Amino acid sequence: MTSTDLSPEAATSDRSGYWNDYYASSAATQRPLPSQFAAFVAGELKGPTRVIELGCGNGRDSIFFASYGHDVTGVDGSESAVAAATATAEAHGVQARFLVSSIDDPALPERLGDASGPLTIYARFFVHAITDREEQDFLTLAAGLTSPGDLLAVEYRTVRDQTGAKVTGAHYRRFVAPATFQARALSNGFEVTYATEGFGFAKYRQDDAYCARELFTRV
Repeated sequence: MTSTDLSPEAATSDRSGYWNDYYASSAATQRPLPSQFAAFVAGELKGPTRVIELGCGNGRDSIFFASYGHDVTGVDGSESAVAAATATAEAHGVQARFLVSSIDDPALPERLGDASGPLTIYARFFVHAITDREEQDFLTLAAGLTSPGDLLAVEYRTVRDQTGAKVTGAHYRRFVAPATFQARALSNGFEVTYATEGFGFAKYRQDDAYCARELFTRV
């Protein structure tokens, strides 16, 4: 795996300010369109599901899942992002809950609560925005929250996206090797049930990210 824009050491101190500024400057309460990935994952859910979105950003995908009757909690480390997501959900009468937290906070599992029924851990464009160590924290958290049969759904920039055009400003991002991520997921108790990669999954202006799109089942 490789990283660009900021070093892992700078990432921890700089990311919070970057994303707070980013979401504060783009805050709006109009109903956002969901990502292509959210629409794809929604088609894989069999009935009402508890969805925990890690790295929820402005909440557009959390709000989408909640509007279809799923029990949704969005988590993000940016206070501005969570404030924007909460305001948008409230403006449209959507029942979704949002929390400010880092994924390595030992109190996060308790804050998320314990509910019966199927669970999906959802993370779009989050894995490549965290450090290598935080990736392991992410998988450890996902393993601890899930039970056999539960889902983990991820979409991220791969190593093949490293040279492509980027629209967003300089910030910490990695380019992830899918085989490495899948091996780590396997070691945390997940098996791959769907995996593809390519262009066209997350095009934004001139940035047509080369992404991996993967579903895992907890074994």
